[in-house]
Order: sequence, then structure tokens, then C-alpha cells
Amino acid sequence: MSFTDLRFLHSRSTPCCTARVDKHFVGYHTLQFAETGSVELFYDNTRHLLGPGTLWTAFPGPRIRFHAAPGHRCWNHRYAAFTGPRVAEWIASGLWFAVPQPFPVSPHFVARFDALIETINHADSRFSHARAVNALECILLELAENRARPSAERYGPGWLAPLLQEMSHPAFRPDNWAKANGMALATLRRHFKAETGVPLHEYTLQRRLADARALLADTDTPIKVIAETLGYKDVYFFTRQFRQAVGIPPAAFRKSRQ
Repeated sequence: MSFTDLRFLHSRSTPCCTARVDKHFVGYHTLQFAETGSVELFYDNTRHLLGPGTLWTAFPGPRIRFHAAPGHRCWNHRYAAFTGPRVAEWIASGLWFAVPQPFPVSPHFVARFDALIETINHADSRFSHARAVNALECILLELAENRARPSAERYGPGWLAPLLQEMSHPAFRPDNWAKANGMALATLRRHFKAETGVPLHEYTLQRRLADARALLADTDTPIKVIAETLGYKDVYFFTRQFRQAVGIPPAAFRKSRQ
């Protein structure tokens, strides 16, 4: 594989995206991901209303428009843009997709997308470039495999997909969710681990910390406000938990990304 097989143009993670895209994508493709929030998407006149945890693609041909859905201010947005003959191979083999799809019930999918963005943004040698291509192709392979599974296998049992959406809200509390859905908290924890392979509390923590890293790196929001946004009542507890997980305090993490 050479640099000309696939060339990365740009990639980014925006915790609260308010962009309004209305254009023809000429000569390049993008993979888009809304982890939280809701997006209104048009391919020419075909409308899609995308809920939290949805991926879609942009590509040459139709006029493509997307923005926060009516009633929503923003969405948590990640994307990668690229060009090259390798995309044609993905299209021919069925890895590429043109219809929005939910992301897989996988506790590490969001982290892998973040790692893809990080790798793309530091792909300054043929080895780092190859890692970025491999990371993107692995994501497309997982999505293709997910599309090939029966619906129940793709998105888990009926309670899991709504639960994952609810977990994107800062006010989410597993005990309240379990009670509202007629399930004991211990039962919810047991079923969640059986379906995802990860304990419920660990999944919740890693999701919050991923949001915290994005907000610290991409915004000037005060650390106390970030803690409150993510559902922490005590900024000192947030700081301690962040440091235990990441290895440095939030302020030092922000400084390292500037």
C-alpha cells in the first residue's frame, strides 16, 4: 500500500457541533458519526432523521445536507475525510455504505473512532499512515459485519439500544433506568455485561471520560462546567477520577493538547 492508495484530508471530533453542511462532495468521501444528539440528513431530496449513535457517509454525486435536527442545538460529531482508489475497492467489496446505520453494540467502538482521528492527525510517516488506513478499514469491516447479522444480533436485545442512547445523557442513572423498565439493578448489570462484555459502571465511566477528553481538547469550557455537564456534582471528584483513568489531571491534559 502506498500513500496514493488513500490520502487523508482532515478529521475532527467536536463535542457540540452546530455546523450546517450543504454541498456536493467533489472528489472525496467522509465517514461521519453522531454519538449523541440528533441530525437531519438529506441525500438530494431523501431525508433521514438520525438518532444518537448513528453513522453516515458523504460521497460524490448527490447534494448532501446535514445539521442538528429540529429541536436540537448540536450533536457530538466525529468524522474523517479521505480520497484515493482504495475507496473504490471498499465500494466494490461492500465495505462502503450509503444508508445511515446505528453503530455496533460494542463498548470500544467510540474509543476506536477516537483513536482513528488521533492516528490520522499524526499520520506523518508511511508507517503511521498505514496504521490510520488500517484503523479506518477495521471500522468499515466491523460495520459491514454488523449489517450482515440479524437485527437482534446487530443491536442486542430490545432493551439495549434504548439504554445505550439514554447513557449518552449526563443525567443518566442506571438505577432509575432499571426501575422504569421493570428490571432490578443487579439484573441490568448482569445482562449488560453478558451482552457487551464490559461491566455497566466501567462502560459508563469510559463514555464520560471520552466526552471529557473531547471537551478539554476542543473547547475552552471551564473544567468545573465540563464536570457539571457530564453529571458530576463535585469537580474535585471528577478531577480525581480523570487523573486515575488518564494519568494526568484535566488541566494538564488540556495543556498537552494545545
